[in-house]
Amino acid sequence: MRIFLTLAVVSLCSNFAFAAPVELKQNSMSVKATIDGEVFAVFNFDPQRKKPFVLPVTAPGGFEILEAAEETEEPGAAGRQVIIAEETPTVIDQQAAPEVDAPSLGDIYKVTSVENDRVYLPELSGWLSKSDVAPVVSTVTRLINDNPSGIKDRKNPLYYGHPHHKGVWLSVDEVNGIKFWNEDGIIRNVSVELVEASGNPAVIQVKNHWLDGEGEPLLEESTQIKIHANRLMTYDVTLKAVADEVEIGDTKEGMFAIRLPNSMREMISGGPVTNAAGEVGSNISWGRETPWIDYCGPIDGHVFGVTLMDHPQNPWKSRYHVRNYGLFAINPFGSGAYTKGRDDAQEAHHRIMKRGKDSLQFKYGLFVHADQVPNEEIQKVYEEFVESVNE
Repeated sequence: MRIFLTLAVVSLCSNFAFAAPVELKQNSMSVKATIDGEVFAVFNFDPQRKKPFVLPVTAPGGFEILEAAEETEEPGAAGRQVIIAEETPTVIDQQAAPEVDAPSLGDIYKVTSVENDRVYLPELSGWLSKSDVAPVVSTVTRLINDNPSGIKDRKNPLYYGHPHHKGVWLSVDEVNGIKFWNEDGIIRNVSVELVEASGNPAVIQVKNHWLDGEGEPLLEESTQIKIHANRLMTYDVTLKAVADEVEIGDTKEGMFAIRLPNSMREMISGGPVTNAAGEVGSNISWGRETPWIDYCGPIDGHVFGVTLMDHPQNPWKSRYHVRNYGLFAINPFGSGAYTKGRDDAQEAHHRIMKRGKDSLQFKYGLFVHADQVPNEEIQKVYEEFVESVNE
């Protein structure tokens, strides 16, 4: 069954005054963002992971689809599943204490009933609030699999490559030779502050240290994350050298990124992947400069999209590491790597920062939507992004 979602233009392109505020809840290792009582995103800073990331991230309309969905055994299908978005959710009206572990952040459960503001999980013999779960059918970030099957066929719906691609994240290789993108180095969260715990936008201030091989900070990352009620999320990132000298080398592996679910991959679904000039196809946009790229694809037959955006006030234009296998990133480092062998080939891009003297600031946007959205409406959201980060 296909549920068609109709969104008013104003809900897509405007942070209008009547939108429900974004609500933030901070726990010991995560910050949950809800919109009108439903989970939009969870910022994870578990020290057991090698970097912070945002997962899940959801498109609108998930619970309507979940309620109408049928159970399926099709490999890789979302079906009637939810991902736990709360560290210690409360099970409501539990009929009996099941002999299973209590639900925790990131766990996956099947749902048999959706009622008002809650869902029934038979494995737990009880209900969870909608604000504590995210429907997998509208989750546009690939779920983490710490024990992949080893399937080599990239077209298999259960294929799981590049395990360092986790949700939405920020990292880059070749920082004093350390490949943070590949998780050879650790990005450790230092602090999280809810600047605006309720609002449109809600605001999170994050400080991370990028550590060297001895566990000492190389870079200090200060990032302000704004989350808007129309599912626009912005990152305002400042990198400062903590070590005496930090060199960020020329690399295609960076920097602000999302890994999409397997079913949304262009190589499976056909996209479309569209840039601001209206050109279609990841191959056309890979390694190119453009204000934005929109990447669409289905989950269980329902089309969703994610747009990445480059801010015009960045110190130089970024390029897009957009692949048909579901990696979607924007990167200010790597002009040489991206253009090698092309007619527009450029010199390798190295950046050296001195402690106490140099810093770099970059601003990026990520917008999540249901259905394919006309380019003109994506452009309006882009303009909102530019204005919002300037505030």
